This record gives sequence, structure tokens and C-alpha cells, in this order.
Amino acid sequence: MGATGRIMVRVNDELVLDAGACEEVVGAHGPEWIIHAPPTTLFQQVLAYLREKPDPPKPPSGTFTSREGIAAAALVLRWGSYLSVLLDHGKAVWPEAESSVASRISDAEMARINIEASAALARWIDLFRDDPRGRGYEELVNRALAYLPMPLKRSKAKVSAVCALADPEMAELLVHAANPSSLERARAAAERSPSRILANALVNTAWRNGPVENIHAGAFRGYPLDQRRVTLAEERELMAFASERLALGMSVCLSLATEESRRTWSDQVLPYGLAEAMLITPSGWSTTEASRDVRLPAERAAVLH
Repeated sequence: MGATGRIMVRVNDELVLDAGACEEVVGAHGPEWIIHAPPTTLFQQVLAYLREKPDPPKPPSGTFTSREGIAAAALVLRWGSYLSVLLDHGKAVWPEAESSVASRISDAEMARINIEASAALARWIDLFRDDPRGRGYEELVNRALAYLPMPLKRSKAKVSAVCALADPEMAELLVHAANPSSLERARAAAERSPSRILANALVNTAWRNGPVENIHAGAFRGYPLDQRRVTLAEERELMAFASERLALGMSVCLSLATEESRRTWSDQVLPYGLAEAMLITPSGWSTTEASRDVRLPAERAAVLH
């Protein structure tokens, strides 16, 4: 990447992603970088690539549920969001990556990852709902595992409240206990963007409320764009955590798609817009954005020239 220009991330020998463009500007407090979102989202680029690939000669190992979780984490987080820029293996590891006190993801970068991952997961959920356990969806899952690199370590997610909220009786209890004004806002959002409401909750539990907080928290030491800010061991931990919890999330989608009650899709996801006290529903997350520009202080601008 040049001082100003496209940000490219290599996935494998065939696929290089356009992660946006970096521009140096003068801000209110000095030089800044603006990282503009790409014209085509990272998730859309990866999905288009998988749709063009042949099925792997041999289906990946593991249960379909575990494969779903890994595929979702690969598509919506590892490669389908701005996180791919921070985990780029083509860069040297930033020395501060070993620090226990340095923040390595800015608030603006975290917001972009949250938005892109949630928008991508909402689309992935819709693809599943159009073809639950159908051949087309299964093919995409298997291709994701075959063609998208994913360093993992074993993890085991416990039974989650995310799954409990799919139960109609539990959902009814939560709805009846909700503050009327909160319920009105949540219901309106669920009717406008039902898949995004569920995606926000799943990304919050599988990504934001996980080990990434140890990487995000800390003191400002600069946010270099030319160095990898997350170690491989941390990447394995992040992806294992996300994969296990997104596997639970996709099992929720199956449960909702096959339940016998006549609840509408917006009614089914409504509890996921009301469970903020349970640390499931995120506060203030977008239900419309697919990406967002990032602004960073340019203290380290010189290293990019």
C-alpha cells in the first residue's frame, strides 16, 4: 500500500481483496488518515469468489454445525470485514503487539468491523433462510472451508442465552417484561431489518464481547497501517471464539426456520433487540450501514512513504 492509495489484502494465490483507499488529510488536531470503504464490500467480494469456485473434491471434515461456524467466521469476520486489514499476514508484526497495555484497534476501526461483520452476517442469514440446509447453502459452507485460510484452535462454547431466546416461551417472557418505549423501538427495528437485528446480537456475542476486548483496550500507541497489530496466537483465539458462537447462532437460525409456531420473522428476532441487559443486544449499533470510513491520527504517517 502506498502513502495514499488502495489497501489490498491477499487471501490466497487467487484472491486479493480491495479493502478501501487510504487518504492523508489535515484534521482539526493535525494530520489524519481517512480509510475509505471499498465500493464493493469485502463480504461481497469473498462471496462472489466462492460462488465461482468448484466444490472441493472431498467435503471438509467435522460436523456440519462446526463447519457452519467456521464458514460464518471466515466470511463475515476474518475476510469479510476490516479485520482482514489488521490480520494481514503480508505485514510484519507491530512491536507493540506484544504489549499488555497498548490499544491495537481504534474505536473507529472497531465500529467499522462491527458494522461490516453485522451487515455481512445479516446477508449470510438471509442466504440460509432462502435455502435452509439446502444444497446451495451447504456448498458455500464447504467452499469457505476449502478456499479461505482460517487459523484455529479448539474452543468449546457453552450453551448460550442466545439459544434460549429462540424459544417462543422465553421470548414471550422477555417481551412482556420489556419497558413499553424500549419494546416499541425494538419492534419497529425488527420489522424494518429483522435479519440485521439478529446479526447485531450474534456479532456482539461472537466478536465484540470476547477476547478482542484485550486487544482493543489499552493506551494509545499509534495505529500503524503498514504493520500487523494482532499476533497469530491471538488470531487463533479470536477465530475459535467467533466460530463456536456463530455455530450456535446458525443453529438458532435453523431452530427459528423450522419452529412450529406461526411467529413472523420479525417476531422471532424481536427478543434479540431487547436483551441488552443480558449482554446480547448491542447498544446503538446500525441496522442500515454496510460499512463506514475510518479516521486515524497520522502520527505514524512517515512509515508509509
